[in-house]
Amino acid sequence: MQNSKYRILGLVGQGQFGQVFCASVREAPAKDSRLTSQLVALKELSHQKAPTSEFLRELWFLITLQHPNIVTCRALEHTATGRYLVMDYCEGGTLRNLLKQDRPLRLLEGLQLVMELLAGLDYAHRRGVVHCDIKPENILLTLGAKGWSPRLSDFGIARRLPEIGTTRLHQEISPDATVGSPAYMAPERFYGLYSPMSDIYAVGILLFELLMGYRPFGGTPGDLRWAHLNQRLQLPDAIPEPLQAIVKKSLEKLPARRFASASQMAQALRLIVYDPAVRQLGDCIIPWENPATKGAKSRPSETESLLEVDEEKASQQAINLFPTASYCLSQPKPLILSAPLAALIATETYLYAAVGTEVKVWCQPGKQLVTGEMPISIIMPEVVRGILPASHGCCVLTSQKLYWLNEQSWQPQCLVDMGFRQGPDALKAAVDSHGRWLTVAVPGELRFYSLAANSTAGGREQALKLIATLPLSEHYLPELMFLDRRHVLAVWSDNEPKNPQTIFRVYTRRGTPVGSVRLATSVGQMLLTPEPYTLLGIPQSGKAAVLLMKLWPLKVARIPFESLPVSACVANWGWVLADVEGQILVLNTQGIQVGNFSGPVAPRAIAPWGQTGLVIAANTEEESHLHFLDLDIEQSNSRSSIKG
Repeated sequence: MQNSKYRILGLVGQGQFGQVFCASVREAPAKDSRLTSQLVALKELSHQKAPTSEFLRELWFLITLQHPNIVTCRALEHTATGRYLVMDYCEGGTLRNLLKQDRPLRLLEGLQLVMELLAGLDYAHRRGVVHCDIKPENILLTLGAKGWSPRLSDFGIARRLPEIGTTRLHQEISPDATVGSPAYMAPERFYGLYSPMSDIYAVGILLFELLMGYRPFGGTPGDLRWAHLNQRLQLPDAIPEPLQAIVKKSLEKLPARRFASASQMAQALRLIVYDPAVRQLGDCIIPWENPATKGAKSRPSETESLLEVDEEKASQQAINLFPTASYCLSQPKPLILSAPLAALIATETYLYAAVGTEVKVWCQPGKQLVTGEMPISIIMPEVVRGILPASHGCCVLTSQKLYWLNEQSWQPQCLVDMGFRQGPDALKAAVDSHGRWLTVAVPGELRFYSLAANSTAGGREQALKLIATLPLSEHYLPELMFLDRRHVLAVWSDNEPKNPQTIFRVYTRRGTPVGSVRLATSVGQMLLTPEPYTLLGIPQSGKAAVLLMKLWPLKVARIPFESLPVSACVANWGWVLADVEGQILVLNTQGIQVGNFSGPVAPRAIAPWGQTGLVIAANTEEESHLHFLDLDIEQSNSRSSIKG
């Protein structure tokens, strides 16, 4: 938007009255001003769809209600093309997005989410505001160290109570008196009546849906009206008895029989968290399977992307996904290397392994080149800390130097020498996939180089040319990776207990800052996926999970697991995760589990091998073992087989 302090990064949603955009805040409302790491949501309110009265009403509610679990309105933005509410940006999207994922929460996480939602709702009720449209689409999510935190949004049809704090029913006779979502509407709402207990009923529907993956009542709007007014609630045995009592009370047909306040319902949930029947199921992943559909087809959402779900497509797809997996060893015995593994990196052409001062190189199956007998061993002048792959070779990182190895001679060429600097964190680097651009982080500085290939008698050498330097104020160096041929990513991850965070900054290959984003959680190992600007990351704290992070605009999907992954890899057919016990999970590119098996204990690293194989490395105190596997994964009905 011209002459605006906000730069739109992308469309993230479609609201009732217009589109919702993710935007970055500029330091000044100039076209070329620097972008900050602060993200906001710009909610468009078109004159055609949202009359001025509706616009002012929602604005009043958002300005009046200041609570951690209610979205905050920061400003108004008027442009030549429209008007916008500037609000908090929530990188997790809506609760509906979360529910469309495959079993996205643990039981205690789900209950905590509902308790936080009730806290925001109680705050609104005590200030005389009834939301009147509680549903997953109107609950936004932010990610913290302990998981998801909800933010109540969209007060477009909210109502004020004539008497603040009252629990009496109120009636509004107007054309839109019963506007809302029939699937979540309390019985009295169909008659234009509303009260805080109407919102509590909607939370009860939402709680049931979190637990079971479906709503208690369904059908056409007419069917839903009849069901809310007359149909008896059926609770499956999967819900523990103490939790059933709360769901039943919140979904009573008569408002007077429900919880008297949102805080009362939240207190009831807090108490049952310590009930043994609930506590022992606390780490179970929900929604639980529906007994009526167990063994039948999976929910349509299981075939959809974690970052973006097409509802029309989901309704048309009916693919059964029953995971089966097996593997066979490409080599009957593991390959033993003489020192603990420092790095295992795969490209389409080569597999690299670093142990001590040695780098071993294999050709990938089917990629045999005229380079002599494989594998080859390269002795480096210092202990190797990391390998940065590129086409026609790789960069080798030691404590204070960066070397180039090319496939023609495999002779080390020193590119960067820190000289007198000491410590293992004296140097971090990233090279683009074509080996033409290099970014190096040293204490206090970020350097950007071009790499030009010069032909020599021994093969190809790299000529280094400094393009730009930028100051770094952080006391530790970032992890670096090229997102594509033009952009490099710097990541600072801080696992400080009181304020964990991860900062992502994007630069051009010539050192121009593009933008930055921040997550309120600490992410450890990160891998680039085939999806543009999308990373797979393993959190450093909290419950076992992986994060799928799209950077531009920022969107985050969180996938819970029973055990914490300690190593991972991304292949062109999916992801592989391994825990410390050697349990291997195989997921497709949408994050849906399609197989699992037991592998080596304490895997140090995993890398793709050939079309569908894996190399799994496990360290001992004195050596490392490389296990070469061929996978065989099938999906029933679709019969798409991954077989080596």
